[in-house]
Amino acid sequence: MKEKNLNVIITGASRGIGKALAIEYARKRAAILLLARNKGKLNEILKLVIEAGGSGYVMKCDVTKPEDMQRATDFIVWEMGSIDVAVLNAGIGGSGFIDGIKLEDFKKIYETNLFGVIHGLAAIVPVMKKQGYGTIAGISSLAEARGLPGNAAYNSSKAAVSHLLESARLELKRYGIKIITVKPGFISTDMTVRHKFHMPFLMDADNAAKIIIRGIEKGKRIIAFPLPMAFASYLGKIIPSSMFEFLLKLIKFKPEG
Repeated sequence: MKEKNLNVIITGASRGIGKALAIEYARKRAAILLLARNKGKLNEILKLVIEAGGSGYVMKCDVTKPEDMQRATDFIVWEMGSIDVAVLNAGIGGSGFIDGIKLEDFKKIYETNLFGVIHGLAAIVPVMKKQGYGTIAGISSLAEARGLPGNAAYNSSKAAVSHLLESARLELKRYGIKIITVKPGFISTDMTVRHKFHMPFLMDADNAAKIIIRGIEKGKRIIAFPLPMAFASYLGKIIPSSMFEFLLKLIKFKPEG
């Protein structure tokens, strides 16, 4: 019997990891619904998807709007019949200083990074429950391990994403739904190109996409990479706060901004 091609939905598919994931899945002959706010960019990505051997559709979608995610989910079910894999990838960066806090900046980061995932879960989980199977991979970050000066909004939003996905994984397993938390380190994207600090073990988006898809195929609960950064992140999470603050002083950590 011929193996069924995957039906995949990707948010934030117009650039960075989302774009790379779309092309990598296309090489596996997947049918992909590409979602992002920039439909023009999505049409360009769709051409690359088709050239790589895949197929798909594009839809303008703002993940901060639950109605957009619901409309996209209804569309993929109508056109493709099922959702095998959903990658909730859309996210934004940005500094966030508590001193002189800019509420709108914080809200924007949380609405995209956290509520974008929540809106995706709210729309997609009922479909996968009805199917009796499906995989949802949410993009968190190794930055969720600790709070850092100048990065309160981003780091805390990703920490919230990790806890959200862990709760979802424990709750939804009984329905045949796999929830995967993806924690990348520094990836060369439009987001990181603005950083003025050294980014150890910087990885390109194509390699990141290969690692993520391989982890999804293996059914991993957590996909954390690159390994040296993942290990450092783990150590940073478990050491006492006093030692963590001492190390920041020792390496003369300079917050972005």
